[in-house]
Amino acid sequence: VEKNRAKAAEFYKKAAMRGHVASRYNLGIHEGRKENFNRAARHFLISAKMGDNDSIEMIKMMFTGGEATKAQYAEALKG
Repeated sequence: VEKNRAKAAEFYKKAAMRGHVASRYNLGIHEGRKENFNRAARHFLISAKMGDNDSIEMIKMMFTGGEATKAQYAEALKG
């Protein structure tokens, strides 16, 4: 089966708009792969606020790597 990342992202967006936390996280991963770090951080922040610990860890990794700000990391920790 051929991977179609664009189609997957489309389905993630639909699910994320309906409140699916894992889809929001996956959108962050998708944006990060495209080096859209600001968009990735926004997706991770939304899912972190919904209680997703993996998203908090991704923001932490982005912060230590210089792709997220201290304010974004602090916001993720607040939940």
